Amino acid sequence: MIGVDGAVWSADGAFCSLLGLEEHVLRRLGWRQLVHSADRRYVAAHLVEVLAGDGHPREFDARLLPAKGGELPARIRVKLVRDRSGRQGCFLVEAWATT
Repeated sequence: MIGVDGAVWSADGAFCSLLGLEEHVLRRLGWRQLVHSADRRYVAAHLVEVLAGDGHPREFDARLLPAKGGELPARIRVKLVRDRSGRQGCFLVEAWATT
């Protein structure tokens, strides 16, 4: 889960394993530090679409930055979660390697 401010709130074991980072380390990072610099504007544009959208998740490809170095091509699905009063709460993010 990622806050609408970009902070990583939590990560499950599968995502931690994908990037080779422990959850407490991920929580100190923002999403921009997990995405290849050449893909950040593209990912940000998708997040803006999700914020303004109809509630349906968006899927797109981006390169993630694993702890071991290099880049990891991944498919990413993002859905906006709202609180009971309809305010934007956080992004629910799923990611899986595409190689």
